[in-house]
This record gives sequence, C-alpha cells and structure tokens, in this order.
Amino acid sequence: MQTGAAGFRIFDYDPDTAAWAKAAIGVARGIADDPANKGPDNLRHGRTWFVGVDALPNDANGAIAGVSLKGPWQACVPDIPLHRAQLSIIYAGYPRQDTAESDANHRYRHKRAAAHVDGLLPVGPERRRFAQEFHAYILSIPLNDQPAAPTVVWPGSQRIMQAALREAYGRNDPAQVDITDVYQAARRQVFETCEPVPLSIGIGQSALLHPFVLHGTAPWGDAPDPTGEGRMIAFFRPECIGGAAAWLSMP
Repeated sequence: MQTGAAGFRIFDYDPDTAAWAKAAIGVARGIADDPANKGPDNLRHGRTWFVGVDALPNDANGAIAGVSLKGPWQACVPDIPLHRAQLSIIYAGYPRQDTAESDANHRYRHKRAAAHVDGLLPVGPERRRFAQEFHAYILSIPLNDQPAAPTVVWPGSQRIMQAALREAYGRNDPAQVDITDVYQAARRQVFETCEPVPLSIGIGQSALLHPFVLHGTAPWGDAPDPTGEGRMIAFFRPECIGGAAAWLSMP
C-alpha cells in the first residue's frame, strides 16, 4: 500500500469517484432517514453521529446503484474484495455527550478528535483493548461537500503505532494480547511528536489512510448546515489477505 511517510494520501477530483459519490448519496439519504436506523446503537453522542457500519449496500467490487467504484487510489492498494461500506454521518453540534459517556472520554473526543487506530476495540466490562480487525487500508470518500467535522490524521503516527504493537505482540496471537497500556503510551508519543492535519476533501476527491495511522473526527464547530443532512463519508476498511501477520508486516 502506498501512502508515503505521512501515512495518508489525498487524491484530487476524479469524475468516476464523483459519479460513485452521487449514486451513493442517493442511497445514503434513504438509509439515514429510515426510522429503523435511528436507534441508540446507530445514533450516538447526543444523536450527532450516525455510525452506519456496513450500511451502504455496495457489492464486493464497491459498485452501488449500478455505478462502479473507481478512482486513483486503485493503483495504490491490493485488489481484494470489499465489504459493505460504513456510512458515517456527522451532524451539527457534534460531539454532544451521551449519558453513558464519561467526562474523560468526552473531553478526549473534543480535545483529540477521539483519535484512534481502527480495529483495536474495547472488550469486556473493563473495556481492555484487543486487536479484533486487521485492515489492509482505509479509504475515505466524501458523499457531500460539507466541510465541517473533517477527519483528522496525525502524519507519521503509523510508524509509532505499528512499531509499538509489533513489540507488544511478539510471537503471540494479536487477538489474545491486551494492548491497552501500550496503545495509550504510543498515542501519547504521537501527540507529543506529530501535528494533526484535517483532511478537507469534497465530492470527487478521496483519501487513503495507512491502517496504523492515528485518526479521528474534529468537532463540528460553528459551520452552518443548511441542508440538515450533515457531513457524509463512506469508509472502506477491507480485511488483509493473510490476517494479523500481513497486517503487522505492512510497509
């Protein structure tokens, strides 16, 4: 995968990508408006984030509503099957505090954009972190031109996070190793040494992220939302062929 030393790449406007986004948003609006999708598991942080995991009904090649998924990132990633994309929608006011969310977690969401590495998930009542998903890459495709609440990345953080996790896992099965403390220490190192960058991209553009790059979502701020549909992004995170070993050895 080719993301360079920064751990991410932004691709300029591409007409094929724009055509896919136009088809996808037509489907996405119906999904977001469906009452069945508006429960607390899907609408979080005071109903300001529509999580939308696996919500878009694209096929294994990424096509949706008869429109193929094409774009300049294809030259930089392995040709592997795609899952149903996440439809992540951020609404004005993000992030509000959920009743079950601690003050510390809410502050972290505001101050650090809830920065994380995908696939390292909290498990059990003590919410200890374990590797549960091993992504080959993260692809971000905006479905509208709302600039508020952009994805934020910490350039170069993928080297710090990947090195720390490799050392922690050693020869063990990553899914069985509690990496909570190592993960938090590596994040602190990133915050001390890497400056965050917002990914300000619109329809027809796309961003490719290294799976170990630290990233999150900026607060909405004061930007208007005249349509009321929020900031919509489709995220693809296909699993590595080769599982955890391929994930850890990724350049």
